[in-house]
Amino acid sequence: MENKDKIQAQPGRKRRLEVPVKWFVILHLSLVVNSLAGVASKMAGRQEFLSLRFFFFYGLVLLITFLFALVWQQVLKNMSLTFAFTNKPITMIWGLSWGVLFFQEVVTWKMLLGSLIILAGIIIGVSGDE
Repeated sequence: MENKDKIQAQPGRKRRLEVPVKWFVILHLSLVVNSLAGVASKMAGRQEFLSLRFFFFYGLVLLITFLFALVWQQVLKNMSLTFAFTNKPITMIWGLSWGVLFFQEVVTWKMLLGSLIILAGIIIGVSGDE
């Protein structure tokens, strides 16, 4: 892997991500897809139990979860578990977005404050500063 493909902390420079940019993007795309499992789950819960639509949405939850697990294993080959796991709470923010987009849910100031706290935690966690 060439140095230009990896964002690294260098002495005397501002700390940056210590993972390949490609895998950082793959991680976040997989987290977006994984957050859609919540949408499918909520849709399954709105269907008549054991109906064809219920099985479709429940199957979609299982498929998304399975695909996420495969990608997650590949992500962990390219970055530390700590770094990857620190980014997982972003799915809560995506879930909030999906709630507004798909279910016309109302976002409260408490939800926004919680989202800002989550984002701050991710930024602190991935910055490597202690």
